[in-house]
Amino acid sequence: MNRTAHALCWAYVLGSALTTYCAAVSVENHAPDYAAGLGAVTVLLVTASAREYIAADERRAAAVRAERAARLHGREVENGMRASLAHLHEDACCDLWWTSCGIEHTSTCKTQRRSV
Repeated sequence: MNRTAHALCWAYVLGSALTTYCAAVSVENHAPDYAAGLGAVTVLLVTASAREYIAADERRAAAVRAERAARLHGREVENGMRASLAHLHEDACCDLWWTSCGIEHTSTCKTQRRSV
């Protein structure tokens, strides 16, 4: 949970505590309508706090999944590149061909093209 979500959850909890207190004072002063309204606001604030907590947890889990997928994709790309380089190296006929990117061959190379 990041700082913003954590602060928001605490604000919701403190707001619900305040509205609960106000509802209790309203009941003592014989104002049940106001107490019912403040009770409903308290329920909404507690629900919002729980929702924010769950949403923050889901965002964190989604970030972990995305990071894991990126790592796995990076490994797949790296393994594919290694395989293609290994295949290319197997096809290399001589060291000079390999280091000159296929332009030159050594004089003992069997696959070099001879000009006629």
